[in-house]
Amino acid sequence: MTKLSDKKNVNFLVVLCAVVYFVSYISRVNLGTVLVEIISSGYAPKAVAALALTACSITYGAGQLVSGYLGDKFKPQNIIFTGFIITSLMNLCVGTVGNGEMLVVFWAVNGFAQALMWPPLVKILSNLLNDEDYKKACVKVSWGSSLGTVSVYLVAPFIIKAFDVKIVFVLCGVIAAVMAFVWKLTYDNYKPIKACLTGVSNAKEQVKSTKAAESSVAKFDKTSVALLSLIMVCIMLQGSLRDGVTNWTPTYISEIFKLDSSISILTGVILPIFSLLSFTFVSFVNRKFIKNELVCAGVTFGVGAVSAVLLLLLGSNSVVLSLASLALLVGSMHGVNLILVCMIPAHFAKFGKVSFISGLINSCTYVGAAISTYGIAVFTDSFGWNKTILLWSIVAFAGAFICIAVSKKWVAFKKS
Repeated sequence: MTKLSDKKNVNFLVVLCAVVYFVSYISRVNLGTVLVEIISSGYAPKAVAALALTACSITYGAGQLVSGYLGDKFKPQNIIFTGFIITSLMNLCVGTVGNGEMLVVFWAVNGFAQALMWPPLVKILSNLLNDEDYKKACVKVSWGSSLGTVSVYLVAPFIIKAFDVKIVFVLCGVIAAVMAFVWKLTYDNYKPIKACLTGVSNAKEQVKSTKAAESSVAKFDKTSVALLSLIMVCIMLQGSLRDGVTNWTPTYISEIFKLDSSISILTGVILPIFSLLSFTFVSFVNRKFIKNELVCAGVTFGVGAVSAVLLLLLGSNSVVLSLASLALLVGSMHGVNLILVCMIPAHFAKFGKVSFISGLINSCTYVGAAISTYGIAVFTDSFGWNKTILLWSIVAFAGAFICIAVSKKWVAFKKS
């Protein structure tokens, strides 16, 4: 398969994929964004709403592996189209069904549908772009997630005030349906892309490559497995903080400072904005100064732990201090995610399983998110917010300790 070489065509593909990721995010994070209104309006009790988010995280995480497998068997553009159609239907169901009893089912299905987006996008980008353009494209396409989250936080409160929380899901469902057909028609009919897709790769070489990869995996020694397992634990810890804290921030602000739910939702916009900056900063620091992924992740975990302590000690005194501490905590976890989920897999190329490792460790993020999203609801009901925040700091310190503890082993692994 030939690659896109003209800058205009490369930029077109990157923008198209970024818009796809943007729309996928607004139709997935919308429930977490309006969680406080879902609960306060009586649409669903806290436990049900939390269970819906947990179910979504589970199906999304498991779906990453399924999606990666399907991407090798079918056209990735068709998988993305299918994902958008299903996510559109699930959002419309949430927005039109009169009660929240089916919320868990709808959002579990939506989680799987959303998993059909990222792995096929990665495959498309890697197939059509050279290495340098691919690395730049991954960062730019990922911006779609932060911008999508910001957009939901900004728009949802006004929709709630003017109409009803269910209209948020109806609107997202309609946008997802439109995007499905825009994506399909644009991707299939853009001439430079069609020209690249006509390049047929040698099937025999693909078979040989696959067999070589499988034989390489068999050489995984106990040290490599142990190291990977500890990295996966750290990824679960960051996922539990990144998504758990993000989902419950509006509820925390509403309950601690007694603000209207729509205002609490609006305050959450600072989290994805800060996270967008965190991506760039953490990547720069690791590339220019630290140059060890696990040390960088450990330091970033440490920053998150300190921010949680600050939130515990000072946060209840001021909305501004609370939001600053929460933004630093969540932003730090996005930085850890960038290092561990995006940069670690490339170092497993010698085993011929970069794609598999990428899907495996990315799914760990959502295992952590699933446990945390539901766990925070139960924990706060039983022990209150102060002890919940203390638990966040302990989790972040644990992540920092593990990363630093195995950082020398990581250096040895990369050299082996």
